Amino acid sequence: MRTFSQIADKRGVALALPAVLALVAAIPVVMAQTGPKDGEWHFYGGDQGSTRYAPYDQINADNFCKLQVAWRFKTDNFGPRPEYRLEGTPLMVKGVVYATAGTRRAAVALDAAAGEQIWSHSENEGARGNAAPRKGGRVSANEVCDPLHES
Repeated sequence: MRTFSQIADKRGVALALPAVLALVAAIPVVMAQTGPKDGEWHFYGGDQGSTRYAPYDQINADNFCKLQVAWRFKTDNFGPRPEYRLEGTPLMVKGVVYATAGTRRAAVALDAAAGEQIWSHSENEGARGNAAPRKGGRVSANEVCDPLHES
């Protein structure tokens, strides 16, 4: 009776298997450096590999603290009370930003260039939605550029 290694050696599988595994292992590394195309963010993590990477060089250490707000979208009317610490990862497809808004987490579509609302949709979740914890805690650009900044 022949052993597995004798059969594998005879068919060349033992030599080909490491090369195939190395190639398969390298594919995610190559894909991880691509990021979203054309400045759009079609997936929650940026691209299908959820890399959260974009190869852009417009913002750097020299101009970061000189950035200005292009537009703001007020979400005060999307729920029973204003949401002061709204956080989320919006999507952008074909110049439209899709995000959530307010304490009820309404879905909104905004014109990416102007920040104007295109449409919105919300569900009244009742007591369940009103009792849900909605807390944030991310660092703002003001805290990075001016650590003594008080908001």
